[in-house]
Amino acid sequence: MRFIVPAIFAVLVLACEAAFAQQTYLFQQTSINASPNPVGSGARAMGMGGAFIAIADDATAASWNPGGLMQLERPEFSFVFTFQHRRKELDFSIQRGMDGTTEIYREDLNYFSIAYPFRAFDKNMIVSINYQRLYDFYTDLEYTEELNSLGSSGIFTHAKLHESFRQTGALKAFAPAYAIQITPQLSVGMTLNFWTDDLGYDNEWKSQRVTKYAVSAHVNPTTILKQTGRIVTRETNKHFRGFNMNFGFLWHVNQMVTIGGVVKTPFTGEVRRRTTIWSTAAYDRMSPIPQVPYRRRENVEMHFPMSYGIGIAFRLSDAFTIAADIYRTNWSDYWVRSQGRKTSPITGGRRSDARIHDTTQVRIGGEYLCVLEKTIIPLRFGVFYDPEPSTKHNDDFYGVSLGTGVSIGPAVLDCAYIYRFGRDVRGDMLARGQGKPTFDVDEHSIYVSMIYHF
Repeated sequence: MRFIVPAIFAVLVLACEAAFAQQTYLFQQTSINASPNPVGSGARAMGMGGAFIAIADDATAASWNPGGLMQLERPEFSFVFTFQHRRKELDFSIQRGMDGTTEIYREDLNYFSIAYPFRAFDKNMIVSINYQRLYDFYTDLEYTEELNSLGSSGIFTHAKLHESFRQTGALKAFAPAYAIQITPQLSVGMTLNFWTDDLGYDNEWKSQRVTKYAVSAHVNPTTILKQTGRIVTRETNKHFRGFNMNFGFLWHVNQMVTIGGVVKTPFTGEVRRRTTIWSTAAYDRMSPIPQVPYRRRENVEMHFPMSYGIGIAFRLSDAFTIAADIYRTNWSDYWVRSQGRKTSPITGGRRSDARIHDTTQVRIGGEYLCVLEKTIIPLRFGVFYDPEPSTKHNDDFYGVSLGTGVSIGPAVLDCAYIYRFGRDVRGDMLARGQGKPTFDVDEHSIYVSMIYHF
């Protein structure tokens, strides 16, 4: 028994690791939640489903199409708040015990801007200062799996794993913008995005993963060997820094048709990462034995891809406008470099092995103005296709939106509701023989914007 018991425990540990290794794959990635595609902000734009590239006629144009800023005739400041509820249901077609639900509730300042139009060198120009919260890392997931097996030697083993993962944080940019009117019909602009936390806000994300396991082996009717353990992994990514630009144009073809385009350049950001791992293990009836903590500090590079889009808007009457956008993001060029090794944040594996496809969004929306005696009430609607990058194939997400607002003197108040959903998404993210696990995702968002002209 002096040699058999340790050998059995070694086999148990290896079997447990092999059985659950496919699940740990879930946590080897940096998960961007909500839509990872770098779109803009604003209740008016989102009420139209995000079909705003060819409209872009308020201060949020710096995030959609800076060429549209030229349409602002008066100085203004604006801010946008978001309220989000995100629900995910994890579904394993074979291992039903692993099914679970996770929900996230968030409210944040999403956008802030100050814009000032002026004239110089016989040209109309405008400058604006903007803040945008773009990439959201908040997620929360928890599940339990049990596994039974009977070996050829007659030893029956039972293994139970409980896994929880929580991630918080977001990336924000300070973004001055400039636009100039080239001709009465054509204007161009650019936005300079400084990704930094030197301006009083955090540009970081954190994650914690807790794994608890228990393995027992029934050697014979009277002998049961047990092993339990706990592993805690904490990762902190702080002081993210980077720089990129948005270039846009807006062309008023005629009184009815407007065409806009935007390009958002790729960039490589740097972040300071600290990883700490604690673990304990207990054998049979022994007290838990703490292991020596593992700690690592490093500077990590994170490369975000180029994205670009084009939009068209039709002003069918003074009161009714419809618009459509097509937008593409090169997610195949999204990677992280750590310790000299490039990995895919989407798959968690080596970038050279990742088969990630670029995504193409399609957004259609409209706005109808109800002109009353003392104010104007807009009615907005939109639909969109907003796929997310995943392994082997992209995940399909769809959405609908509704919006309205009111003008009171120099102030404009807008609000929008967005419902975005995906069914059986990320089906390959955990697919290592466990019955193609998938997520059902439902996201409800409310945008509230206030614009004040002075």
